[in-house]
Amino acid sequence: MNQYIFTVTAGRSGQNTLANIIGNYAKNCYVAFEEPQINYIFKGRLSNIERGFRRKFVETHELLGRGKVLTAFVEEDVEYIESIAKRRISIIDKSMKTKGDEVYVDVSKYFARGLHVGFQKILPILSLIHLVRDPILNMRSFLNREKNFYLDNNSPSSDSNILKLDFQKMERSDLYLWAWCEMALRYECMKNRRCIDKYIELHTDKLNDYNYINQCLDQLGIEHALVQENKIQLNTNIGYGYKKTQISKVDVEKFEQFIEKVPSSILYKIPYLQTYDPYLVHQV
Repeated sequence: MNQYIFTVTAGRSGQNTLANIIGNYAKNCYVAFEEPQINYIFKGRLSNIERGFRRKFVETHELLGRGKVLTAFVEEDVEYIESIAKRRISIIDKSMKTKGDEVYVDVSKYFARGLHVGFQKILPILSLIHLVRDPILNMRSFLNREKNFYLDNNSPSSDSNILKLDFQKMERSDLYLWAWCEMALRYECMKNRRCIDKYIELHTDKLNDYNYINQCLDQLGIEHALVQENKIQLNTNIGYGYKKTQISKVDVEKFEQFIEKVPSSILYKIPYLQTYDPYLVHQV
């Protein structure tokens, strides 16, 4: 039976780097980075038109894990999400059979935003990687990208969330801090489900620690070559012409203001934050 491993992450947490490391060292392993990717035919201006077509009809938003999947998660339409998950598994299994792979590693921020509901229904066994970055660095990285938050996320006010906050009273920084917390909470819930056999929390700031990565792969039961020291960081903000992710005192203050809005009963469920001191970490 194939082994399926999925990543729970807020995004902007080193997914591309992690996928590259696992792809280079794991054996008999199909590593998917935010798939399905678009298989472009055209270049230049025509590629923009092609992208819209393909995301609607071929490598769709839904197969990726957004679009109608986000709406279905809010509306608790498990049947629809399950149908998308079945299509994804069919594509995955076909590719694995062709390549002779036995392990599938899905490195994507979209899994825990709705697709997880479907995969948990159709797969008897799966494993989890909680890829987690410092929450303030994560927030700042997203803000520097100036993306549309709601393209990849549902509303913080939705009843389907574990942490429910009034989006009308939230700044852009609050939205990304909410997403960070919500993904952490969903991971904590998921890892206790009967279908989860293995789970690890992998910290972004240790992606270049090869001893740490070797231990993580061993914990997941992934057969692999010995991971060597790796200094490569992919998909960085500065690499794409955006601002470098640097933390200011204002960013730390935004974090503290946000945390004050979160009930203590919810904060207690996020182990990462139990010993987290933003001023000590960032020294601003």
